[in-house]
Amino acid sequence: MEGLIDYFLQCPLLKDGVFRVDALGSEPVEYALESAITSPVLRRYVDGSSIRQYQFHFNSREAYSMDRIMAIQNESFYEDFCNWVEEQSGSGNLPEMPPGCEAQALSVLAPGYMLDATMENAFYQVQLQLKYFKEAP
Repeated sequence: MEGLIDYFLQCPLLKDGVFRVDALGSEPVEYALESAITSPVLRRYVDGSSIRQYQFHFNSREAYSMDRIMAIQNESFYEDFCNWVEEQSGSGNLPEMPPGCEAQALSVLAPGYMLDATMENAFYQVQLQLKYFKEAP
């Protein structure tokens, strides 16, 4: 998780704000990474090594109103954010992994969408998958 946070803090699109794990506050601008429920092993090899996945959500709390311009800005941020993730993965710029693991790809599973909104702020989420190789124990 630490490697993922360090990775996303490099994203030039993020505004100054708080970055949390498994918790998102009620005031904008905040970001959080949250683990998703999934089977970690995609493929196991006879030597005990494996191809694995870590699915997670990139969440944010953004300023929000019924103003069309603000809504377009929020949607544009997530489109740009997903493009940034895909460009970084395509160029081999991937999160640091612990010893014995090597990141292979970071993919967007579901682009940014609003989960909840009030007249002052909104909760957005992007679903992501980190695919990696893990050596045999």
